[in-house]
Amino acid sequence: MNLNDDVKKIFFETFPLLTESDFSWEKTQNNYDDWDSFAQLNLITLTEAKFEINFSDDEITSINSPKTLLDMIKSKI
Repeated sequence: MNLNDDVKKIFFETFPLLTESDFSWEKTQNNYDDWDSFAQLNLITLTEAKFEINFSDDEITSINSPKTLLDMIKSKI
């Protein structure tokens, strides 16, 4: 299992207009035009299903970049 690839796939699934050149691990929620509450829910749902983990409400609200999502997954598996 390649965690980085899996997280990237989740981001590309959640943000279909995202291009490889636009993707950055450090890019935050504010830099995504379409990262709204629905996108956040989609990210979390896909991640929890893929890795069979659950996030608390506080964890969900702290996820604001691919890197924070990756770090959160690493802390749970």
